Amino acid sequence: MAESMPDSRSGDPGSKASIRRRVPAGAPEQNLAKIIIVTGTPGVGKTIIGKLLARKTGSTFLSLGDIVRRNRLHKGFDRRSGSYIINERAVEKKLQKYFEDHREKGMVFETHFVSSIIHKTPGVVAVVLRLDPVVLARRLGARNWPKRKIWENVEAEIIDLSLYDAFKVLGKTRVYEIDATGKRPGNVVREVLNVLSRKEGWSSKSNWLEKYDPILLSKRIL
Repeated sequence: MAESMPDSRSGDPGSKASIRRRVPAGAPEQNLAKIIIVTGTPGVGKTIIGKLLARKTGSTFLSLGDIVRRNRLHKGFDRRSGSYIINERAVEKKLQKYFEDHREKGMVFETHFVSSIIHKTPGVVAVVLRLDPVVLARRLGARNWPKRKIWENVEAEIIDLSLYDAFKVLGKTRVYEIDATGKRPGNVVREVLNVLSRKEGWSSKSNWLEKYDPILLSKRIL
């Protein structure tokens, strides 16, 4: 089943393939993964965090939307969902070429899903951004998204869909979870650099099911 892309947007750190890259002033030099995937539910802040992370690490920034629209790697536009229907096989092939071309400089790739377009490749790690579901609902509402679409994405955030999508492809040792709720972008990026430098892999940050009842929350949104 083809994934859809919202119209509003567009490695293994311990592997021998890792290279030494500069980090912001005040942070220690460290070996960072070459390809950093920034993923999460639409609305959590992937684009702004991804671009800032790319600047801080001297990497190239690329988003899924950039690839799909620039290369017309879609099967048309679904007006009901307000999304492009992605040609997953074509995206996967193009993305692997981008990764290979940026092995030396490094790349930060922003996407709302990982499975079916990314393989478990040396030098690739994923940062999964999380956001409180109520905050997420407000953000998506400010974009004038339909209530049904807002709830679908809030529900995906509640059940950790992006997190487990990343686990499925890269495994827990290459996935890092960051709760961005209430934090400035610069602080989030510093937290990302910190966890990547420690290379400890995933540790749980968010359990929205402990905080919210999905049925009650859906009634507030729908």
